[in-house]
Amino acid sequence: MNKHTDIDIVVRYLEDPENEQLKSELNDWIEQDSANLDIFLDMKAMWQGDPLPAASSYDTHGQWQELNKQLVTPVTTSTPASAPVVQMKRRYWWAAAAVLLIAATTWTFFWPGGYQTFATNQQRDSIRLSDGSMLYLNANTRVRYAREFGKKSRNIKIDKGEAYFDVTKQQDVPFIVNTPEVAIEVLGTSFNVKSENNTVKVFVESGKVSASYKKSNKKVILTPGMEASLRLHQNEIDTKTYNKQNNVLAWKTRTLTFDDTSLSDVAAALSDFYQIKIKIDNPKVADKKLFATFPDLSLDEVLDIIRKTLQVNITKTNDLVEIY
Repeated sequence: MNKHTDIDIVVRYLEDPENEQLKSELNDWIEQDSANLDIFLDMKAMWQGDPLPAASSYDTHGQWQELNKQLVTPVTTSTPASAPVVQMKRRYWWAAAAVLLIAATTWTFFWPGGYQTFATNQQRDSIRLSDGSMLYLNANTRVRYAREFGKKSRNIKIDKGEAYFDVTKQQDVPFIVNTPEVAIEVLGTSFNVKSENNTVKVFVESGKVSASYKKSNKKVILTPGMEASLRLHQNEIDTKTYNKQNNVLAWKTRTLTFDDTSLSDVAAALSDFYQIKIKIDNPKVADKKLFATFPDLSLDEVLDIIRKTLQVNITKTNDLVEIY
């Protein structure tokens, strides 16, 4: 069985874990080689966007028991219905015992098909690619690219999340970023891609970027300060142009800047930056203007400054902030 077939078995199962046929195929594949269980557990963690556990905390026995519950099938025998018998092949336990322990700092995984995956959980991180380009990942982001990246092509796929690209110019090898339905192509530039809620947003800081739907000829050329919003399963592209004071890249710079900005827009930026919900019911309060710069401050510090500066009331309960 070749490596491409191996990864197909695991990916198909992860896409449809309730499918009995896929469970059976995965079951047979894991039995073939003790290393296959290790590969499956790693791929499952990366697929779900989970951080890989520290060696000291990796519960191999528990992981195998949980996997076995999903893969083995009760067998009908003469045993009473209240005590079903479960068939399990003995080699599984030997395979489980051979699982390699993985260090907590590991966040890169080479897929059997020749792809390298990088994922972040609550942290942010950066990668220098083989062509010299820099890739900055926001929290809860997963990207992947071929091991041969940079030799004949420079293609990267964003599975989820947000990433900033500072691309080294190579005239003969375009740099292409793919999401499920949108392709972004550049030669040398700096831009940001955010994929969430069935929408892909592309913001250009420098250079020129082409963003297009894969299934149609609909595309847009973006220049510095422009952002395009492309919604999945649609064919429309919305664009807007920001002035120099915007917070599209605040997650990377860790600085929020507001220049005569309405409180409603401030709330939207804070909501995105701190991953919270902000509610403003009073239109007069929402229209208040704010001049402020917040260099990597905590949410509580920012809210306290807004409260004192704009003379508003603010209450915070868990992940909900109300301004009135």
